Amino acid sequence: MSCRFLLRGIAPVCAGVLALIGAVSPSAAQQSPIEGVWQTEEKSEVTIAACDEGFCGTISKIIVPEDVAAENRDALAKMDVEQFTDMKNKDAKLRSRPIMGLQILTLKPGKKPSVFDGDIYNPEDGNTYSGYVEVLAADKVRLNGCVLFNIVCQGQEWVRATPEGETPAASRGAQSAPQPASRR
Repeated sequence: MSCRFLLRGIAPVCAGVLALIGAVSPSAAQQSPIEGVWQTEEKSEVTIAACDEGFCGTISKIIVPEDVAAENRDALAKMDVEQFTDMKNKDAKLRSRPIMGLQILTLKPGKKPSVFDGDIYNPEDGNTYSGYVEVLAADKVRLNGCVLFNIVCQGQEWVRATPEGETPAASRGAQSAPQPASRR
């Protein structure tokens, strides 16, 4: 039996398996507009990605707001942001968990394609609110946390975070203008 015969018989099987893998691979699936890294109004970042519950948002960068930094200057000077814990959580057992990487959003697609409903955990007060995230544009969402059966809502707008060293257009895959050739 020659190797050529074996390869010829396997090639259609391999092609079929590769086609099947390509059909279900994450890169082949269309990414939801809610997915990505979002910068909060305070300049911290939340990463939203698909998860078992729908879409989950975790804290991926912490920037201490200036007013909080001013009030807690001495304590903050002694610790890194990785040491911040969920100290205001209502459940005493959860107060030692780190804020970095903490899941604060659990979302599912809503009735409108641009709205994602779910729960929003606020580590600043330790409460979980019902709410929603609305995609306003490719690079802007509005997060709304609500109380009283979604009658009273408060929110803020987040923008898509731009990786350091990139312009917003470059982070979305846009082509930059051609640069003139240098003269030597």
